Amino acid sequence: KDLKGYVKGPVSIGDYSFIGPHTVIMPGTRLGKGCIVSAFSYVKGEFPDFSIIGGNPAQVLGDTRKMDEPFLKEHPELVKYYNEWAGK
Repeated sequence: KDLKGYVKGPVSIGDYSFIGPHTVIMPGTRLGKGCIVSAFSYVKGEFPDFSIIGGNPAQVLGDTRKMDEPFLKEHPELVKYYNEWAGK
């Protein structure tokens, strides 16, 4: 049946992404690789790889790679593996 107000579309969630609880992901949404979506967010649209996303409506709040920098400075032995994973 064709329901009025019924919205359809593919949803793509990239590898290694985390979706917080009680988040609504609308049809037609694309999340890149390694994204973090905060709880109670309303997500609609396209978001780049490694985005930190939150809000209603959701928007990009940061980049996970910048958040990982202090950890990688403490553990330089992991930089090689991190760069392979992040595609650097």
